[in-house]
Amino acid sequence: SVYVRVINPGILPVGEEKGMQNKLSGNITFKARNGNAISMDKVTQGTEIIAQITIRNQSNDGSENIALSQSIPSGFEIMNSRYTDFGSYAENKADYIDIRDDRTQFYFGIRAGETKTFTMLLNATYLGKYYFPGVQCDAMYDNNYLARTKGQWVQIVK
Repeated sequence: SVYVRVINPGILPVGEEKGMQNKLSGNITFKARNGNAISMDKVTQGTEIIAQITIRNQSNDGSENIALSQSIPSGFEIMNSRYTDFGSYAENKADYIDIRDDRTQFYFGIRAGETKTFTMLLNATYLGKYYFPGVQCDAMYDNNYLARTKGQWVQIVK
């Protein structure tokens, strides 16, 4: 007998992705520079937004190879905090950080029960309606560690 296991990866349609947590939990919150929470339903053009992603290891084991990828909709610009006055807001403790136009990726280890927070500074730049994807975090070599959250629609207005 031959057994075939079919794994069909893909991307679900916008807004239909499934939230999932296995050994990791994750969430993203949005704040103004003054620390007050921001509703992302309608954001005024030009607003600077602090996006904070929190990842928690809910297991009794650590993992050295966690990858967190946060995609950013095209209506926003990532303000690279290494070159701005963003300063101590973003003391991102990661082994490696990769900042692109449309996403930021963090690679790090996490101990059992540990919580890590990663911060990005965004600017609501272009008017329109955009889909802000959820958090995507997993262990690179162990598919038992996984956290995905649902995204949300965001409108940038005048």
